[in-house]
Amino acid sequence: MKTHIFLYPGDGIGPELFDSLRAFFSLFDETIEYHYLSSFQDLSGLNKPYFVLCGPFVSEQEQTETFKSLKPLYAHTQIPHETKGYTSVLAVPVTEKQMHTGALKDMTVIHACFKEDQKVVMVQQYQEQPQVWEDTMKAWTRLAFSNNHWRFEDANVLSFIKHSQYKNTNQVVSSIEGANVLKALYASIHNSLNRAHTLIEVEDGYIAAAMHGHAPDIVGMGIANPYALMMAFCRLLSVAGFADLSQRVENQIETFFFENKELTTPDQGGILTTEKYMSKIIEYINL
Repeated sequence: MKTHIFLYPGDGIGPELFDSLRAFFSLFDETIEYHYLSSFQDLSGLNKPYFVLCGPFVSEQEQTETFKSLKPLYAHTQIPHETKGYTSVLAVPVTEKQMHTGALKDMTVIHACFKEDQKVVMVQQYQEQPQVWEDTMKAWTRLAFSNNHWRFEDANVLSFIKHSQYKNTNQVVSSIEGANVLKALYASIHNSLNRAHTLIEVEDGYIAAAMHGHAPDIVGMGIANPYALMMAFCRLLSVAGFADLSQRVENQIETFFFENKELTTPDQGGILTTEKYMSKIIEYINL
C-alpha cells in the first residue's frame, strides 16, 4: 500500500514551485501517492497520521495562526550553512503541561532533532515570563540531570544574542516566538533563508514547509528555487517510514548544490531558470 502525501502549494511562488517539482515527485511514484489540498480545513477528514508538504503563506502571522489551530507538539527547522552542515532550531509551545505532555516530557523529540555529540542550548525568556516558563525549565532541568551523556545548557535570549553565544551553538531549543527570532538570525548569518525548511509535528500528523516566504516580487519569472521544498519533502519521507530513502535523496541534493554552485537559480548565486535547475537535479538523483 502506498503512503499518501498531501500537497498544499500555498501563495505567491508556491504554485509554480510545486509545478516545477512534478518530475521530482514522480521519482517516488512506486511508494507515494499524492493528493492536492485546497484548504487546511480538509485535513479534518483525513486518516491519521497525515503528511503534508506545505507551500508559503502570505504572511508569517497567517502561517502561525494556521498551524496553531492544528495543535503543534514541536517545529524543527534545519538552517543550512554556507559549507556542509546546518543549525537545528527546535520550537516548542511553552505550556504549563510541558513536564507531562509536551515535547520535553522525555528524550524522544530531542533524539529525533539533535546530534548527541553537540551541545543543546535552551534559549529561554524566563526573566520576562517566569510563570509561563517555569514548567518548561523544570522539564529541561530534568532532562539535563537524567541524560548525563548529553550536554544540555540554557541561556537567556538577550544574553545569547548580545554576547554572541549563537556563534558556537548549532542546536537550540526555544519557544515558538523565540525560535522565530533565532531562525531569522541563523538564516541571515549563513545566507541560507531560501534553503532552510521546517518539520512540524501536530496533533494528527506532520507538516513540512520551506522557511522562505511567498516572494511576490518574482512570481511568474521562473527563477524561484525549490531546494527547501525538496528537503522538506525528504523530511516527510523520513517520518513516514522511509528514512534510508530520504537520507539518500537529501545527500544527493545537498552534494549537487555544493559541487555545482553555478548550476542553480539566481537567488542562490547561479544562472539557471527553475525549469533548467530541476532538470539538472532529476538527472543527478539516483534512487
